[in-house]
Amino acid sequence: MRKILITILLLGVISAHADTIPIDYRLSLRGGAIMPDGKVDVMLGQKNQWTPAVGAELALAFHPEWQALRDWNNAAIGVALSYWKLDATRNGDKDLLGHAIAPYVFLEVPFYKSKHFEIGVRPGIGCSFITKTYFNTATPEQQYQVLQAPNINRSVGSVFNFYFPEALYCAFPIRNGWSVNIAAGWYHMSNGSMRQPNSGYNIFSGEIGVRYESPSTKDDVQCTMYDVRRTEEHKRWSVELAFTGGGRQVYYRDKQTFFCSTMQLSAYWLAHPIFRLGGGVDVFYDGAYAERATHYKKTYLGGATQADCWRVGVSVQPEFVIGQFTAGIHFGVYLYDPIKNREVESGSEAHSSLWEKGELLDKGVFYAYDILNAGSAGYPDGWLYTQIVLRYHLPYHLFVQASMKAHLTKVEFVSAGLGVYI
Repeated sequence: MRKILITILLLGVISAHADTIPIDYRLSLRGGAIMPDGKVDVMLGQKNQWTPAVGAELALAFHPEWQALRDWNNAAIGVALSYWKLDATRNGDKDLLGHAIAPYVFLEVPFYKSKHFEIGVRPGIGCSFITKTYFNTATPEQQYQVLQAPNINRSVGSVFNFYFPEALYCAFPIRNGWSVNIAAGWYHMSNGSMRQPNSGYNIFSGEIGVRYESPSTKDDVQCTMYDVRRTEEHKRWSVELAFTGGGRQVYYRDKQTFFCSTMQLSAYWLAHPIFRLGGGVDVFYDGAYAERATHYKKTYLGGATQADCWRVGVSVQPEFVIGQFTAGIHFGVYLYDPIKNREVESGSEAHSSLWEKGELLDKGVFYAYDILNAGSAGYPDGWLYTQIVLRYHLPYHLFVQASMKAHLTKVEFVSAGLGVYI
């Protein structure tokens, strides 16, 4: 309750300055479904079925006179507070999934805007606080046991989770600053493997609501993407070196957190004031691969040593630019990956052999694997890795960075740190 009150207070403080910073107000209702993941659907007594979810949102989008927002087609930057009822089924009296409150920041980028119609995208990032987790639905006697009661939430291991709301929106102005707003998007909640279990939730949802625009934010002139001639003023190369550190858990029965870190050396070309393209070398350290004192074979690979914790790869790094802030998804391939020759799907004959004898396979740089389940329990990570990377550039050629390393659909670890650029 305290978190909700603080967020509402912040929204009120921002709203109080509407006379100096034009603000749009939006109130929306949402309805959608949680993608089946083998845990949510089984917990609710169904199989491969989507679980209904409903919610509501209050948002403020403001229009400061920033060149960075003008570069984004006169975009707005905003804050929002979302509410989700995560189990909206008719037999929801079990209430296994609980509720979520999610404050976040977003960028509202119009693709096209006229007197009677507007369409654009609304990407955001924030955090979500979920009421039902593994640790408050399982009794102390049930926790860390293989055989679990059906009323235990096995999808979420922490109250705090990251929140990624990404939506496509349309607005239909009515009169006097009021408009009808509809949207559809993908909403993700998980803790980045900081605490297991961590399947998280993927919600696909539609939205309908109303929006009120401050008089000074209305624009009856048609709006198209920003004049690309500004590109010539900003084309440049940069080289950046970043160091980040974090941690992750692998299996909920371990009760252990392992140190992870990343070093990135990258070169970028600013192709447009809102976009840069880069590439570079990534060095990863993951302490979860070192041999350790545990009897849960699911959590380590037979014969692994400290030397197997290191990986080196190369990646292509497209990033969007908002002033001094950059955000992008990097796609990489491991060139040095000693652990891959110990990775075999659990249950196979080769898997048992690895446990017993510590034998190694002989995989090349590219090899076949289940890319959609990569990194999930019992599945190899594979040769493809991805990273969500956020950077904010500071004076004196410094920047701060937060990153989330993943194997497509499975987050490996979250880290944060510093870097330098020239």
